[in-house]
Order: sequence, then C-alpha cells, then structure tokens
Amino acid sequence: MNLTSLYIRLQHYDRFQVDRLMSATSHNEGINNHETNLCTLLIALSPAIRLYVDKMAIDLRQGSCMLILPIQSYTVESSNKEAQLARFTFETFEVEGMTLNRIAHPPLLHGYPYHLLFSQVKQVLGNEASNNNQFCSSLSTLEMAMLQGRLQQILAMMVQLDEQANQLQHEEKTKLVQQTVQYIEQHYDEDLTVEQLANMAGMVRWQYSQKFKILTGKKPTDYLTHVRINQAKKILSNSTEPLRKIARQIGFKDEYYFSRCFHKLTGNTPREYANIQLHTPERTVIDSFGRKIHVPKDATRIVTDGKFTLGELLVLGIPPIGAAISIMKDNVVYHNKLRNIHSIGHWVDPDKIAQLQPELLLLSYFHPEHDLQKLDAIAPTIILNSKFSLFERLRYIAKLFERSKAAEKWISTYENKVRLVRRQLADVYVAGETATVYLKLDTKYYVMCQTGLAASLYESLGFRPTPQVMQLIEQGQAWIEIQQHQINHYAGERNFILASPKELLMITYCPQIATLIELAPGKTHFIDFIWNHCDPITRERLLEVLPSIFKKKVIR
Repeated sequence: MNLTSLYIRLQHYDRFQVDRLMSATSHNEGINNHETNLCTLLIALSPAIRLYVDKMAIDLRQGSCMLILPIQSYTVESSNKEAQLARFTFETFEVEGMTLNRIAHPPLLHGYPYHLLFSQVKQVLGNEASNNNQFCSSLSTLEMAMLQGRLQQILAMMVQLDEQANQLQHEEKTKLVQQTVQYIEQHYDEDLTVEQLANMAGMVRWQYSQKFKILTGKKPTDYLTHVRINQAKKILSNSTEPLRKIARQIGFKDEYYFSRCFHKLTGNTPREYANIQLHTPERTVIDSFGRKIHVPKDATRIVTDGKFTLGELLVLGIPPIGAAISIMKDNVVYHNKLRNIHSIGHWVDPDKIAQLQPELLLLSYFHPEHDLQKLDAIAPTIILNSKFSLFERLRYIAKLFERSKAAEKWISTYENKVRLVRRQLADVYVAGETATVYLKLDTKYYVMCQTGLAASLYESLGFRPTPQVMQLIEQGQAWIEIQQHQINHYAGERNFILASPKELLMITYCPQIATLIELAPGKTHFIDFIWNHCDPITRERLLEVLPSIFKKKVIR
C-alpha cells in the first residue's frame, strides 16, 4: 500500500471550532460535491469530538484522522466549546506515465478513524495546528503548496499505520501456524486433518495451507508425512517390531500405505532401511569441548552455522540443508552456491533447525548463551575448535565425513596456486614484509589479527604481522576494534584496507587513511571486504585477484 501512484491536488483547507452540532455542508461552500474524486480529511485538534458519518457515531481523540469520501455525509459535535477540527479537501488522480487518468481514492479506510499521535500531527501541521483563526478563506500559492505537502505527510502516516497493522496481523498468523507445526511434531501419531489444524490457527483451509507452505516449504499433509517417516526411521534403527505396529505408532492406519510413503521419501522400503542401519553403526568423535558425539556414518542432512564451516563443506562436496546465511548472501564470493540452502537465522535458531529435521549439526563456535542441550535434542551437535587454522579445520571436517582424500587434494592444489602467485608477485613485494589489515565499516575501524584476509597474508603469502598485531595474536584475538587515532599505531610496511564497494570510492579522502598512504607510499591497498573470509572457496579465489590488487595504483 502506497501513495506513489496517486497525484493529490489540494482544493481547500479550513479549520473550524466545534461548539454545536454542525453539518458538513455548512463548511463546504464553493466546493462542487459532485466531483467523485473529491475527498475530505478531518483531523481532530482537540479531544472529545463526536463525528457522525452517514449517521454512524464515531468518537475522535486528539490526533485522530478520518477520510471522508464524496458519497458520505457527516456532522460533528462536541461538549467542549473550544474543540477544533482541521479539514483538507482534495482531489486524487491515478498517475499513468505522464498523464492523470482514472479517478482514484487514497488506499486508506474511509469512514474509519486513524489514531495518530497528536505530537506527530502537530509537528507536521506546524502553526496550523495551534492557530486561533477559525477559517482560512484566502491562501497564497505558496501557502497552498505548503499545506499540500503537509496533507501528503499526514496521508503517508495513515498508510504507515495500516502497514504496521498488516505486519502485526501477518506475524500473529505466522505465530499461529508455527504453533500448529509444533503440534504436528508432538502429536504426529494422532489422526490429524488439515481442517483440524486450520481451525486451531483460526483460518480457513486454503489460507492456512498457503501460509503453512510459505513457513515450512511443504503442504500440511506432506509435512505430517515427513515427520511420521522420520519417527519411523528412528524406530526402525532400534527395533524389529512388525511394520503393522510401527505404522500405528507413528499415525498410519495402513502398513502398506506406510511402506509406500517410506519408500517414496527414502528410496528404501522400511525393512531395507532397517537392514542398512543394522550394518551402519554410528561413529564416536570428540569435539572441541571434549564431548563424545555419536555421529551417523552416512549423515546427509547437515545443518551448520557457516562462519568457518560452510565453505569447507562445499569444497568437500557436502552441501548442507541449512546454514546461517541470512547475512552471508551478499557478502561472500560464492553466493551462487547458497541457493538451495535454507536459512537458520543469523546464528542458529533451534526452531528453524528443527523444521529441517537434520541428522547432524556442525558449529564453528559456541556461545554460553546458546542452549546446547536443546540443539543436542534435535540432532548430534559437534563444536569445532575455534583456533583451528584453515587446513586443520578442513582436515577435521573431512575426517568426520570420510572425505580426507578430497581435503588433501584441495590443500595440495591450493599450495601449488600459492607458489604460482608468489612467483608472479616476486617483483612486487618481499616475503617477510610486515603487513596490517584494516577493516572499515561506516565510522568504525578494526584491525584483523589472524582471520579473513590477514590469514591469507600471514599463512600463505609470507607477510609478517607487526609487533603490535603479533601481540594481539598471542593474546588469542581474531580482531579488535580501534579508534581512528590508533590507526598509525598498528601500521605495517604494507597496509591493506577492507571496505564496502561504496566506501572504497571515497576512502582515500579520509584523513586517517591518507596518513597511512603517506606512511607507506605505493604500499597501501584497497580491497572489497567480500574477501575478508577464511573459508577455502574465498581463499582460493583470492589468489586469482591478488596480482591485480597489488599492482593497482592508488589515485588520490
């Protein structure tokens, strides 16, 4: 809903005192009420005003706004003799190209009060909200233009109020559908119907099914079947009970229909699956917390947080079903590989993860605030050592999924590419030079210690951190925020500045950056912050662009 497709032309503005029952026509002299696109906006400048629209009583409070259409009649009254109303009368047209065509009305509820904050209304109207003159009969062109702008602001505030209400309604319906999802997961063994679930959410069937699919990606009946089959997989892995009994345990009345559904979703019959599980025992691994984790040998439904795991999984040929990609999509070089991966929020949202029904969770770090017990209840959860270097991390993950050969092949290929790049840049820099990597995000500055681009420079290209940065690395810092006056304190013989593409256009005009350029003439490099990641995909592709980065001249 918006006003951008409408042209609004103010015809009249007045403000009147409501000291008795007053008819609308008594204040519309000279206005042709037969114009079907002529609307009236009433704004209550005082409390305790009663408005009758087509003889229906509506109580207004200070700041209330009402849109009245030409076909509606209205009267007003108030027990307060000093009560005032502001009134805008205006035409609306629909804009098509450069012409004004069909008559239209603002996309607002007519004859219904919009209770805006009076402080906001007063701020928009300015002196018009407190002026004691009862009637503005003659206005200059400039005054009319100013009033039209104020009218459009008030209408926009009313539209925004509608949008907020729609958003709240959408969130409430989503919450109700989510509750039915949880109900399915807890009562999958019952005889559930879509009508029953829709009634629980307070919606008609078609609306419920539509919102359910948006939320889960599946129809309600398909989601219920998936939940039941996943429960069956757990039972089959630990039980030799008859299929008839297992089918009834998970909500199927017919064991043959259960078998067909199971085969359709897994590719195996229930008994084939059970036999495979008997010959595929779980493996036990130790994570960074020293916990013994039982990992399914052939787990394929993997969810990860993504910071130091997503790129590693992808180069090993293991696409996860879910990852924390909500803030990664536009900030990684491999965004095209994320299309079929479900988002689990900025980090890990247990509710979103549970919907994906994973077999294994792989996390690159863990914060004490997060509920590890809740994650373990969803699927076996492995926490990586946050101090692992790229190669250590890749080898650990590869070993989990029996992809060690693939990891060693990638490492060997990467090392060969590093040798090639270093030979190409032999005349550009000398191994052993000190280098510092800065990250600029808006007005904030950071020094990268041994992560992102800094890891590539120190681990692969032979640069050394400055003593100040080395001290931070020894303290276990991955990066730190610094003040602008501290920039020179960490400067190396060569400096790399990471920033967004937009900031890079103007960054050399920043006084602090200009000082860095003067400290290391010809040795200050500006790079898109998309390269500030430690995953193997970014590290490998970075090698391809490094020659152009080093040889690009700084123009001020």
